[in-house]
Order: sequence, then structure tokens, then C-alpha cells
Amino acid sequence: MKSETPVVVDVRAVDVGYFSTKLTLGRKLVGDASTIATALFPSLAPRLPASISMQTALHGKPDGSVVAVDDVNYFVGRDAILYSSGREPREVLADYSMTEKYHALMRGAFHYIAQDVKATSELVIRHLVLGLPLNTFGENRDRLTARATGEHLLPDPRNPGSMRRITVEKTSVIVQPQGALVSYGTTHREIFKDGWVLVVDPGGGTLDWYVARGRLPNWQRSGAYPKSMLACAYAVADRIDPTWRDNFEIIERIDKAIRERAPSFTTAGNVYELAPFTSAIESVLKESTDKMVARLGSLDNLDMILFTGGGAKVYFEFFKSRYPKLTNIMFMDEDPVFANVKGFHVAGEIMSKPKTV
Repeated sequence: MKSETPVVVDVRAVDVGYFSTKLTLGRKLVGDASTIATALFPSLAPRLPASISMQTALHGKPDGSVVAVDDVNYFVGRDAILYSSGREPREVLADYSMTEKYHALMRGAFHYIAQDVKATSELVIRHLVLGLPLNTFGENRDRLTARATGEHLLPDPRNPGSMRRITVEKTSVIVQPQGALVSYGTTHREIFKDGWVLVVDPGGGTLDWYVARGRLPNWQRSGAYPKSMLACAYAVADRIDPTWRDNFEIIERIDKAIRERAPSFTTAGNVYELAPFTSAIESVLKESTDKMVARLGSLDNLDMILFTGGGAKVYFEFFKSRYPKLTNIMFMDEDPVFANVKGFHVAGEIMSKPKTV
């Protein structure tokens, strides 16, 4: 049988977070505008028991894919919950990008990229862009680049027992909040004028901040702290039932309630008001914000503060209450969840342009 011609795409981006994995699907025309299409799925990668074969796991066509990392099979995708044991702890690890779970989630993103362009046999990604928190960027950038570049095998959805090949020709890794700055700058050019810009990026595992003047970063004032929205949810869980830390669904319910400023969350038919845990949540916000401000030094010379990431609204409100005189220069990203990965994609497009002599 004649092999199929590989499907080739130029640039794609993936942002593997603690709560969700975001990815880009290339540019699509929406009306007359060229828009970067995005998708996400839960950052959940349950191991499949040896008794469950790849074919059995894919029976019924669940939304997702089986991926193998170091000879262990994981199920990743929107239906990953169907394969969960119910105990899926989410630890904030300095080497998160080097874990088997991260690798499995990255390959899960490749599954959806291939699915989008109908590449059932072979897909070539010319340039992949990934992101890392600032506190692990220097140590893990080269290792993540090496791990992502090259060949990845995933099940062929049409032919049980057969595999499809995903080949990444080039990988670039940038710091996560830099993606939000690039993304915001595509529609707000004024952000790149002279003046200091602070990007505050509270994700699931880390609070990242990035300081730039125009397009040039100030690495001395930029940084990250390993407590953010996940730590807020854990602070609530620890007061009610510490075993909830290992139950990703309950933690996600708490996180959603905190992010949406809901008065309560429900689990097992019980309603828990958030008000009694306000001080516990604010303790985490204060701790991480104080670390950021200590690294930043003076805030008085900032010209703009952009809040992005899944916890943007929470930190925006907290920062506004603590530093009311900065309210006039504080802005919320229009698309905080996808800002980083869209920025990764734009950065990939810029880096992929032929250099003019």
C-alpha cells in the first residue's frame, strides 16, 4: 500500500499548564480577519494499567489519545477523566517540564494538532514553540528543546494497532509571560513604546512576572514564585479535608469558585461557602505578591501592568486593593487563558520569517 504524503504545518504552539494544556491550530479566517485558532484539554494524564491495551482504551472512540512515554501508556485528552483513578495529585515541581506527565500532555497536544489538519498517517511541524516559567527557564530550556524535537509516535485513529508519526523539526522555548506580551502587542502597539511594562501571569502552579522596556526584557526584575492558583485551592482544601489535595476534580471546583468569585462550591452534595477561607486564600496571594514586589524593587517607575493567565482576575483585584495608586496603569488581558500560547505562536511566526540581508 502506498504511503500517504505527510501533512506539513509551519508553526504550532503548546502551553502545558497544571490545570489545562493549551495549543494553537494555526491561523483561520474569521470574517476578514486572520485569527490564531486555539484549543485546550485538562492537564490530566492517568496511567493505563498493563491489563488495558491501547486498542481497548480507544474502543468507542473517546476524545483523546493513548500516548506512550518511557514504555508506559497514558490517556490524554478531553475524556481523560474516564481513565482516572480518582486520585490524581498535582504537585508543583521545579522539573515539571521534564516529567513523564508533561511529555504525555505535550504529545496529547500533538494529537489534536494532527486531528485538526486530518493528518492520520504523518504530520510534520516545522516550528514548535513551548513556554517555561522564569524560575526553571535557564535550567530546562535546552533539555525541553531536545525532548520535543524529533519523532513522536501516536496511535493511528483509522487503523487499530498502527501508529502515526509526528515529526517536530525545530523547537523554540520562551518564558511564559513573554507570550502574553507578544500577544497583547499584536493589537496594542503602544505597549512596545518606551516605558516599563510589567506582565503578571498567575497560572496554576507558578506566579510569573516579566518586566520589559519596549521589546527588551529586564531579567533582573523578572521572575517566578512556585505558589499561585493551585496553592489557593489547596489552602481551602486543607481547612476542610486535606485528602482533597489528591482529588483533581474537587480542586478544580474550588479553583473555579475562587477565580469566578463565586460564593461557594459544591461537592458530594454539600455546599461549602468560601467566605470562611478568605484569609487562607489571601495569605497565598500576599505571599506570592510580596515575593514579586521584592524582586521588582520600586513599582513607581512602571508605566503599564498587564494581568494575564488563568488567575488574572484574582490577582488583578488583589493587587488593586493593595496598590490603589497603580489602578490607572493596570489592565486585564482580553483573553488571559490563551494569551501565552497565542503569543508563542506569533513569536514562532516571527522567528520563522526569512531573514532579509
